[in-house]
Amino acid sequence: MSEPAGQCPFLIPVMADALWMSPTSAYCRRPGAPVRVPGRETLERVCTTPAHAGCAGFQEARSAT
Repeated sequence: MSEPAGQCPFLIPVMADALWMSPTSAYCRRPGAPVRVPGRETLERVCTTPAHAGCAGFQEARSAT
C-alpha cells in the first residue's frame, strides 16, 4: 500500500480505534526510532504535506538507509 502523494512514508494511519482518534489518528514509525505521535498541527502542516521532507526525523531516517 503506498502513501498519498506528499505524505511522509513513515506516517502510519490508525483506522477504527477510538483511543487513537485524539490527539491524532496516525503515528510516526521510523526505522530504528521509537514510535512518535505527532501533534495535530504537525500532522496537518508537515506529515501529510511535501513539507515532511524538511523534518529532521525524516532526514535522519533517509540518510540511515
